[in-house]
Amino acid sequence: MTKSKKTNVKAHKLAANTKWFISNNRAQKNVDVINVIPFLKVWYSNRYFLETGVFTPAFGIAVSWLKWNYYFTIQKAY
Repeated sequence: MTKSKKTNVKAHKLAANTKWFISNNRAQKNVDVINVIPFLKVWYSNRYFLETGVFTPAFGIAVSWLKWNYYFTIQKAY
């Protein structure tokens, strides 16, 4: 695991010197919706917007239950 000097974000090195980093890791409270049944969403996108204006692959999970949502996204740097 290495740390970027510019953004101070930890990135994992995988094969072929590609770096993946956590782009979203947050919990959010729903105001209008109450989910009685827990929902789990697993997704992958080949074109997810990166802060620098380019699109890179990303995958993540989202968990919703009662009035809470949790989002976790891992994105590939270029």
